Amino acid sequence: MHVESSQTPVGSREYNVRRREPRYVTTVPVTLQRFLNSGPFVTRGMSLDISMGGMAALVCGALQVGEMVVIELPLKNAPVELLATVRYSSDARSGFEFYPLPPLAQQGVQNWIQELTEHEETLFPYPYLSTVKAGS
Repeated sequence: MHVESSQTPVGSREYNVRRREPRYVTTVPVTLQRFLNSGPFVTRGMSLDISMGGMAALVCGALQVGEMVVIELPLKNAPVELLATVRYSSDARSGFEFYPLPPLAQQGVQNWIQELTEHEETLFPYPYLSTVKAGS
């Protein structure tokens, strides 16, 4: 399901692209490795949405904007690690921009997004679409 900047869901057919990459709602547990002065630190979180260029997540602990993290996503075949920069962070959510993905990670994320797209209508049905089709 696509989301706008205000985080309100809209139908795929009506989505007005304002980002470089469309984002898809997904909630899976993620692990973040942070690189603090005291050494590496692992924290947990829950994804909110994802695109080929980045993602948003709820994360335990305060992240700093500009901080570099490694995000581990539990994809079907094997976990994928993505290097990212924190673009925004608040008590409610944090946003990450991925560095260029290695081919294996890129393929894994693309496959995941493709699966989300295929199941979008069954997971989040749009009741008004049947009315529109019937009235056509």
